[in-house]
Amino acid sequence: MTEPVPPGAPDPPSPFEPDSRHAVLWLSDYVYGTISTLVAIAGLTFESHPEALTSAGVVVFGALAIWLAHTLSRLVTTRSWQHLTLNRSDVRAQLLGSWSILAAAIPATVIFTLSGVHLWEVKTAFILAEVVGVLGLAVVGIGTAGGRERPLARRILYVVGLVTVGVMIVALELVVHLL
Repeated sequence: MTEPVPPGAPDPPSPFEPDSRHAVLWLSDYVYGTISTLVAIAGLTFESHPEALTSAGVVVFGALAIWLAHTLSRLVTTRSWQHLTLNRSDVRAQLLGSWSILAAAIPATVIFTLSGVHLWEVKTAFILAEVVGVLGLAVVGIGTAGGRERPLARRILYVVGLVTVGVMIVALELVVHLL
């Protein structure tokens, strides 16, 4: 991923400098992290007596694993397709560029942690975490649906599509519990 930069060429954008490409990738990874978190929560509901802090830990470690796997897959793909020699700065850039996968797990982690200090029941924490995850997908959908240059029906369908993925994960969880 590190390529020689010709003299006088602009530096590549930093993952900390906002631009539209980084914003889109950040949101894309946030969606990925949110869906991964919803899947982790769905899996945790199969425990007979899930504990709040254990659930928070599973969400955090699951997000870390997904983040590292995502980074590794991007590095493997880039190295293979572009025939580049990778170095530490490439790994660092990929890790920093996809940290929103971790950020997506923060709401569920906070919800389960607050349940662990008895602010609400663990069962309530599961419901809240799922609702917040689906709402997060809706917010990303609204933020990335585009402006008036895109037909309203397509923008609405796009947002509904993102929300539907989250709702389907929660619905499948409910169906399996009813069987």
